[in-house]
Amino acid sequence: MNAMNGLKNMYLICGDEDYLREQEKNRLLKALGCEGSMNYNCFSEEDIDLDEIISLMHTLPFAEEHRTIMIDGCGWFNGEGSKETAEAFSELPDSTVVIFYEKNVDKNNVLTRLIQSKGKIMRFDTADSRQGKDKTLGKSEVRDWVKNELKHAGRRIDSRTLNELTEFTGYDMQNLSTELEKLICYTLDKPANYVIGRQDIDAVCSKTITDRIFDMIAFKLKGRVSEALTILEELFAVKTAAMRIIYVMVKQYEKALAVKEGMAAGLSDAEIMAKTGIKDWQLRRIKDQVTDVTLKELIKRLEACADTECSIKSGDISDRLGVELLIIK
Repeated sequence: MNAMNGLKNMYLICGDEDYLREQEKNRLLKALGCEGSMNYNCFSEEDIDLDEIISLMHTLPFAEEHRTIMIDGCGWFNGEGSKETAEAFSELPDSTVVIFYEKNVDKNNVLTRLIQSKGKIMRFDTADSRQGKDKTLGKSEVRDWVKNELKHAGRRIDSRTLNELTEFTGYDMQNLSTELEKLICYTLDKPANYVIGRQDIDAVCSKTITDRIFDMIAFKLKGRVSEALTILEELFAVKTAAMRIIYVMVKQYEKALAVKEGMAAGLSDAEIMAKTGIKDWQLRRIKDQVTDVTLKELIKRLEACADTECSIKSGDISDRLGVELLIIK
């Protein structure tokens, strides 16, 4: 689109990193001059009407260079998708820009492939949901971002405390942004270059995600599924990534299995702690958690987590449903 200085007709902003997705959406809307424009239309979830969108796409903008249409949460990117829907967007007039704003996107979907060939896809995934070197790089980038955010506010944080902070939040930037805002406000009366410490985190940050998942697993293993699901809904409500939940669940089940094996072998608490690196207070909680659970059951839970993670990554099941099934079954 030469008339629009290199901008594309179609954009897909996707991924589970809500903070960066939202930033990119706002940047793009600003670049397109959508604020206060009578040529900007936004459709979301239950308000999406394909026929109305098609009509608008082929309506010339009034007194402006282009018309922008935002489509938020349409659900057209799941599975193979509809060829008819993709065809509706295959021939856009130069005066129209369509922005799709989605979380979960199937890369083999027909509409995804259309945007890949004719438009631009911008995917933002949390560091926790990445793999291998990309995951390590993503975590490093988020840590640098945290340090820069605090630096701009006249605050610093050391590596150890930063590790403790990410134990609260994971590497989800939306969660981190919320907690950083709390920390900065809490330390407003501190001198410039104040170093954020664990005492500050304990004072103002929300209960750790790890603790909530521990409680969820405890309820699950005791057969109190409804209470476990209540905690899961709380985790989703604060936008905890499903892959983050599974990651922590695996870690917790691994600790539970190690403790149970130590108990079965007749090891003392001191020997179990020395072998596993688990703290004394953690050991007391885990022993209570696994009292009525067999080794076979814990191994089965770990295998279920691994199978679910593979199913999510292959697109066979949504991330949220996958975690819910881990609790229900």
